[in-house]
Amino acid sequence: MKTMKKVYIPIFSQSIRSKKFSLSEGNPGVGGTEFTTIRLALSLAIERPDWKIVLASYEGVGIEEDLFPNISQKIFENVSVFFEQLCNSSSYDLGIVIATVSVLKQVDRKSLKMVENRLIAWSRHPFDIEAARLAAEVSFQGIVCVGVYQYYSNKAISNRLYYIQNIFILPMSNPIFFNFQDRQCKINKKELNIVYLGALIPGKGFLEIAKAWPKLKVCFPGLTLHVIGSSATYGERPELTEIPSSADYAQEILKFIPKEDIHSAQVIFYGNLGVEKFDVIQQCDLAILNPTGTTEAFPASPLECMACGVPVIASDDYGMSDAMRFFPELVIAGHSDILEKVEWLVAEPLRYLEMQQRSLAVAQWFASQTDQIITRWIRLVESYESTTLNELSLSPTLPFYGSKCKLVFRREIKPRLSFIKRCSLKFLRMSH
Repeated sequence: MKTMKKVYIPIFSQSIRSKKFSLSEGNPGVGGTEFTTIRLALSLAIERPDWKIVLASYEGVGIEEDLFPNISQKIFENVSVFFEQLCNSSSYDLGIVIATVSVLKQVDRKSLKMVENRLIAWSRHPFDIEAARLAAEVSFQGIVCVGVYQYYSNKAISNRLYYIQNIFILPMSNPIFFNFQDRQCKINKKELNIVYLGALIPGKGFLEIAKAWPKLKVCFPGLTLHVIGSSATYGERPELTEIPSSADYAQEILKFIPKEDIHSAQVIFYGNLGVEKFDVIQQCDLAILNPTGTTEAFPASPLECMACGVPVIASDDYGMSDAMRFFPELVIAGHSDILEKVEWLVAEPLRYLEMQQRSLAVAQWFASQTDQIITRWIRLVESYESTTLNELSLSPTLPFYGSKCKLVFRREIKPRLSFIKRCSLKFLRMSH
């Protein structure tokens, strides 16, 4: 089978500056999209030494280039310049381009159409409106989804929709101290430690956890809440020092978490952390993550906590369902469910131990998928050099989980209702 000469992977993000990436280390403190994109490039370079992987970025990606002789780096002023150069290249030199939707939406549609026969779009959102808009104008050779729910939510976008799970690596592969055996059944309800891991933006649901804080600290007076993440994960510079988020979002949080709780270190905001976040997670008894699931395509944060033997209380909706389907006892739908679930989880030591062990098992299963994930990417790329593209089937390996009626409503009906609402408002404004 003829192999591809080049695979271009553009990664235009300010958050990767000064960060170092390798296959032996975890996320150094960047967004999941950036981390998994670079991780894919490194993995493909190892698995296919006969391929040339080209990383395109603002100022280069921090990798040990000696370990990856078939990776070359190209510097461009912006992603538009990168695609303009591709358009001026010969079809032989072009190769395949794997680009996230967040990168592609910044590019002129005319430029994308000129290379559409070699372009794979990588979607990272359920009900991906941007991907749908792009696919309406550009005939991508494929659109890749990273989560099961996300795949089905985007099913109407293209008949070349593929499922390739995000790569997840266990923190134990990092040079950090990890001894789960010493932590079994040692939960102390009088000095409970809870961790939140995620960006401090509205879509990640920390405000729901903040709303539950007043009741939590009354029920557990010695409780400490550890908050890992900031708005910087998605390129939004934090505007306050006490809470690393936008000023408006911080003010919403402060309605429920008073400043004195922050000053007394009952609530600790760490900002973004690299592998050192696992040192914090391992000190905690449980995690409370996105209570609504909104915006999630793949449950990276829950899996990172589970990999440390830390049970997760979270939504089982949207992309959170890929992991939380295994924990129906710990599912919440909003802030009003949080206290009850925490009380239930810590009430019985053996039951808590079971949740710890199940958490580890689920994280280990996801981590064990890495080889077949890379093989799926290789199959997808190689299919463009053969006649098998139209026969290629890359569907989810897990069954759909959740309400199909709710899925159809969100995918088919809600967009139409939103369109009608926008048209009605426009008509009313014109009438006046």
